[in-house]
Amino acid sequence: MRVLIVGDVHGRHRQLAAALRKVQADYRIGAAIQVGDFGFTRDALGRARDERLRFPVPVHAIDGNHEDHAWLGRALRLGQTRIWAEEMNLVYQPRGSVARLGGSTVGFLGGALHVDRPQRHNLPAQLPNYILRQQRERAATAFNRARCDLIVSHSCPSGIGIGLQTAPVHGPGISLHVRGAGFDPGPADDCGEIELRRLWNALAFRPRGWAFGHFHRPHTALIEQTRFVCVDDELESPSRLLVLWDTEEKKLLSCPADPSA
Repeated sequence: MRVLIVGDVHGRHRQLAAALRKVQADYRIGAAIQVGDFGFTRDALGRARDERLRFPVPVHAIDGNHEDHAWLGRALRLGQTRIWAEEMNLVYQPRGSVARLGGSTVGFLGGALHVDRPQRHNLPAQLPNYILRQQRERAATAFNRARCDLIVSHSCPSGIGIGLQTAPVHGPGISLHVRGAGFDPGPADDCGEIELRRLWNALAFRPRGWAFGHFHRPHTALIEQTRFVCVDDELESPSRLLVLWDTEEKKLLSCPADPSA
């Protein structure tokens, strides 16, 4: 089975559904994985449900940093995820969860630091925008037990050689909202999440692939035997490149959005 990896959506759920229908027709995908900043807000999900929006394939989504985490936490406690799955074909993957897709085992860990606004701690619900140490530790245990083939996160591990650079416009925000709040974003030319770096160091088995978004631009790096791929947020351009995960061959593929071009 082939699975489409989708970048940041930010509430563009109708555009995502249209893109999935096109990719399903061209590449026969059986599912999609969305790497966070999906648009988990009351307004966005309410609008999608009012429009009776249903994705053509199951969409396995994590939370990013730009979600309404207080609302999401309440929705999880009330069991709304079951309704999303039934009505919308939307599968929310909690932090540290593992799912079997085709012949592959996939581990999910959502959340990321804000670089442009204060961190939203939301501690009563244990669902801040960033990754908590306990969530990372539980994820490491679950991923090692399952021997994940693919890991999906919103951002990437910092300081391990992936080589994504901090955008200059975010420099002041990183000083104020990240370092100023006691977090370590890693070096400017290899930035990301310190909790994901600790997760990487705790893995007993290296995954074949690791997909993430957050940076809104394509990027790839090979660290040891793991292919890291950053997925951009483009949903509609016919000239874009798609990122697919082959669940049987257990590898990330890059394919043209328009295979006839």
